[in-house]
Amino acid sequence: MKESFQKATQTFARAIIQPVMFMAVSGLIISIAAIMKMEFMPGLFKAIGYFFFGIITSGVIGSLSIIFCVGIATALAKKKTDAAITAVSTFMIFLFANNAWLTLTNRLAKEGEMGLFGTGQNTVLGIQVNDMGVFLGIILGCLVGFMLNRFGNVKFNKYLAPYEGTKFAFVLTLFVTIFLAIIITYIWPMINSGINFLVDGMAKSGPFGFFGYGFLNRMLLPVGMHHLLWMPMLYTPVGGTAEIAGQAVSGAYNIWLAQLGDIGSVTQMNPAIGFLTNFGPLALPLAISLAFIKTARPENKAKVKAIVFPTVIVAALAGVTEPIEFLFLFTAPVLWVIHAVVFGLGYFFSDILGLKVMIGSIPETIPSLFVPLNLGHQYWILPIALGLGIIEYFAFKIVILKLNLPTIGREAMLENDDENTMVAKEKEAGLAILVQGLGGVSNIVEVYNCYTRLRCDVKDASKVDINLLKTFPSSGVVDKQKHIQIIIGIGVETLREDLDNYIENLKSGKLNLPSTLKQDLTIHSNISQQKKSNLELYSPAKGNILPMEQVPDEVFSGKALGDGFAVKNHNGEVYSPVDGVITNIFPTKHAIGIETREEHQILIHMGIDTVNLQGKPFTIKVQEGQSIKHGDFLAKMDTEEIKSAGKEDMVIIVAMESKQGQIVNDPETLGFTSPIFSV
Repeated sequence: MKESFQKATQTFARAIIQPVMFMAVSGLIISIAAIMKMEFMPGLFKAIGYFFFGIITSGVIGSLSIIFCVGIATALAKKKTDAAITAVSTFMIFLFANNAWLTLTNRLAKEGEMGLFGTGQNTVLGIQVNDMGVFLGIILGCLVGFMLNRFGNVKFNKYLAPYEGTKFAFVLTLFVTIFLAIIITYIWPMINSGINFLVDGMAKSGPFGFFGYGFLNRMLLPVGMHHLLWMPMLYTPVGGTAEIAGQAVSGAYNIWLAQLGDIGSVTQMNPAIGFLTNFGPLALPLAISLAFIKTARPENKAKVKAIVFPTVIVAALAGVTEPIEFLFLFTAPVLWVIHAVVFGLGYFFSDILGLKVMIGSIPETIPSLFVPLNLGHQYWILPIALGLGIIEYFAFKIVILKLNLPTIGREAMLENDDENTMVAKEKEAGLAILVQGLGGVSNIVEVYNCYTRLRCDVKDASKVDINLLKTFPSSGVVDKQKHIQIIIGIGVETLREDLDNYIENLKSGKLNLPSTLKQDLTIHSNISQQKKSNLELYSPAKGNILPMEQVPDEVFSGKALGDGFAVKNHNGEVYSPVDGVITNIFPTKHAIGIETREEHQILIHMGIDTVNLQGKPFTIKVQEGQSIKHGDFLAKMDTEEIKSAGKEDMVIIVAMESKQGQIVNDPETLGFTSPIFSV
């Protein structure tokens, strides 16, 4: 049930983002046109500005409902062309049915001095209906998508064949739409009152309401539900409604564009514009990047700079912050909470200081500079940005160091094997990596994308090869069992289209898995096996070295798990014997698993028969998934407590499944500068 709900919300989120992408482009053009038609511009510029502003504002912003209806329907439905036709037809039928019922029941509102503003009704495509704004398009788009997918494959006998499939779904949708149009006349006035109550409550909450919006905006991003928060605020009455230049305008973004276009007559910026003061793209990515560079190991700083600075540029120019955010979202969740708080503070301080212009990426922010200072108070942009950046930088730096978080650069940054990078360079080979990493064509259920993530649903999670997927150039791979996310960036849509075409060609037999991929995978396997023949281990503690045969436990001394060695008479401090990644920390804390770059599995077993102590004598200093180098502090053992329980406190190192190794240095050597054991 939970998995189905999560998938449904993610499906809706990716559908609704399609029309929003076009809104962002249209909004940029409208902003430029609004600047061109300002009073101080030359006559020709003003004429061009008025021309484009009027056309695009009316044609796009004034038609958001039908745009969302068609956009969502085609995004959800598998048969795109039929979905578009059905969506337009459904939208028109709703308008006429809703108007007819309002007329029949004598509930059509009369225009006042401000037209239909405040009556709960509006004129859409020349037809007076209940004013649902963009919600009408969203609801009808979802309805069309569902009906076509549910009934679009129904088959009849040959005499009724013209009415089967999507035509049958279309007929059913029409009847449902008429019923919905009638019901809406009764329930929407109540919903509209609820929306007004919500907006009023948000407004009365002042800066705390704006903080809550910003905080939730980030906290909902990992589950893909942040679209469901900001989209209504920007484009629907949830974000406020205002009368501007004689027209009713709903949604914070639409209000901003309308006031920008009528700035000469504006005496006060609408409070709803506070929902647009997003300092996320400009102030925070740079602060996060500097914190990562500052806390990185000295030998990794150059690599970290090469990774994080491009993400800062992407955020500033395109407004896409996921590439930098996903560098720490899953590896250090506590930083994500801090990030969400600072993100919310941007809205909080903007409201307190009266900043009422749109802040976002550089292109989104530029139009704000043309608003009179006494209206927008843009002089607060730089102080707020600097303040947020300083808070974010020091908060990240302090918490990373205090909690020893495994952020980028604080771990061993292993280079990709030459054979893997060679495979990923070629486009077709890269697509083949994705297909094979997802378990093959037959295991792939669906591939889709949002702004920055390639999302892949699979049938069998056990067939997914996460390590292979990580060889594909990306900002990270998120493993959610049957739902895999690959963080790509703003070029993800092109990649998704290429992958769709590649999968179709594989299914049709036009293409086969390239032989170069198979050869490279074989080479990689052979190299890995060659590397496994050479492993050196350092001592995990300061003490006396014992060969495995002298460990007083037959499982270890018999090398049932593999060969290795032990350390006795130590001070309780346990260090890593190898470079690698922490793969497992046993619940009872008495054992730690490490995997090296060459895929050796190393077991560090603290004490003998200490599993029964329930972890009390052990303090673990690392976490699963953390990269470490030999000599890094892993754990602290309370040797006195272990001995008082009648247990042996020696530290045992096992190279799992190794047949035979040897101690290569003097057993009395401490072992922190020279290897002790070789396999």
